[in-house]
Amino acid sequence: MKFDRRNVIFLGIFVVFFGCLLFIGEPIYTNDTFQYESQMVMREPGYALFMQLMRFISPEGCYQLIIVLQNILAVVANTIFMVFMRRRLRLGMPMSLLFTAILLAPHVMTPVFSHTHLILTNTLMTEGVLFSLYPLAMISLLDAIWDKKPLGVASIRTILVFFLLSLIRGQMMVLFVVWVLVMGILSFFDGSSHWGRSHNKVITTGIVQSITLFLIVVMAFVARSGLVCFYNYLENGLLVGSVSGKAMSFANVLYVADREDGASIEDERLRELFYEMYDTADADGMNYKYAPGGILNRAAHHEMCHDELNFTYFGEPAKWYVNETKGIYVGQYQELMIEIDKVAAQLSAELMPQVFGRYVKNYLCVIALGFVRTIAYEKSFLVWYAVVAYIAAIVLTVLCWRKHPNSMAAPFLAVILLTIVGNVCATALMIQCISRYMIYNLPLFYMAGLTGLLELNQLRGRSN
Repeated sequence: MKFDRRNVIFLGIFVVFFGCLLFIGEPIYTNDTFQYESQMVMREPGYALFMQLMRFISPEGCYQLIIVLQNILAVVANTIFMVFMRRRLRLGMPMSLLFTAILLAPHVMTPVFSHTHLILTNTLMTEGVLFSLYPLAMISLLDAIWDKKPLGVASIRTILVFFLLSLIRGQMMVLFVVWVLVMGILSFFDGSSHWGRSHNKVITTGIVQSITLFLIVVMAFVARSGLVCFYNYLENGLLVGSVSGKAMSFANVLYVADREDGASIEDERLRELFYEMYDTADADGMNYKYAPGGILNRAAHHEMCHDELNFTYFGEPAKWYVNETKGIYVGQYQELMIEIDKVAAQLSAELMPQVFGRYVKNYLCVIALGFVRTIAYEKSFLVWYAVVAYIAAIVLTVLCWRKHPNSMAAPFLAVILLTIVGNVCATALMIQCISRYMIYNLPLFYMAGLTGLLELNQLRGRSN
C-alpha cells in the first residue's frame, strides 16, 4: 500500500503534545504505585513487571525512564491508530484532524477536570500505558469486524491483545466478553448471508464456530488466572490470583446495609465484626441513608464513601479479626490481604439476600453516573446531553444498518456501545465509576458517531 506522507503530520502532532506533557510534568507517584513496585498480590502482574524491568535497567532513574517510555508509547500508539482509521475509513484531512483532537481528549480532560488532576502518561500506574494500548486493542477488534472473519487472523490477534491488557488491569477482562459476543454475532450474520446455499452446512459451520469462540474465551480466562497465580507464586510464594476485589465489592454491600441485616450472619464473631464496622460507618454518615436525593447525587455520595468503607471501616477491623481468628499479623501483609478478601466474600454472601433490593437501587445509580462520565461530565445540562447522545447513537446505528447493508459505521457504533455497557456495569460491581475508569471509550464513542454521520451524508449524496 502506498505510503501517505500526510500521516507524518499526525506523528508530529503527537510528538509535540506528549513531548510537552513529558517536559512540563514529573513522575506522579500514587497510592497504587507502591503496590505495583512491591509486586503485591492485590495487583495484576503486567505493570508490576514493567516497573521491575525499569528498576533493573536504571535503579536510580527508573521513574523518569518509565514516564519517558509511556509518552513514547503514547506517540507510537496514537499514530498507529490514526493511520489505521484514515486508511480504513478514508478520512480526509479535516476529519482526520478532528479525530486527532478527540483522541487526545482524555489526556486533556483528566488533568483539567478530574479531581485527581493526573497527567495520564506521567502517572506511575496502569493508566500510564493503558490509555495508549486501549485504542490499539479496539482498532484490532474493528479490523476483525470489518474483515467479517470471526476466526480470522485479526480476530485471534484481538483476543491476544485483550489478554495482554487484562494482565495489566483486571478491568479489561470485560473485553473477553465483548470479543466473544461480537464474534458470535458476526458468525451468525455470516451464516445467515449464506442461508439459501446449504442449510445443513450453514448450521453446522455456525455451531462449530460458536463452540470454538466459546472455548477460546474460556481458555483466555483460565490462562489469565493461571498466569496470575504463577506470577504471585514466583514473587511471593503464594499460589493465588489477584486479591482485594472481594473487599472492594463488599464496600458496596456495607454501604447499603442496615444494622438489623447483621442478624443473618451465622457466626457470632463475624456478626460482631459487622456490627462494629457498621456502627462506626453509620456514625460518620457512611451509609445510603445519608445520601442526598437524586440519582447522580446518590452515586456521588456512594463514591465519596466507597474507599473509606473499604480501607478504614472494613479493612482495619478485619485485620484485627484475621489476627484473632487466623493468627496472621500485619507484618505478614500479603497473607493478611488474602484472608481479608475471604472475610469480605463471606460477609457479602450472608448479607446479600438481606440488602439485595437496596444494592440494586444503588447499583443503578452508580452505573448512571458511569454512563454519563464515559462521554461527558456530571454537570446538570451535560447529564441530559449524555442521555440525548446515547439515544442519538442508537438511532444512528440503526439508520446506518438500514441504509447500507455493508455499513462500516454501524458495527463501529454498536461495538463501542456494547463495550461502554460492559465497562460501566462491570466496574460498578467492584468499585465506583470514577472518570479515569470510564473515559477509555470516550474518544471512540465520538469517532463512531462522526463516522456514522459521515457515512449517511455520503449515502445521501449518492442518492441525489
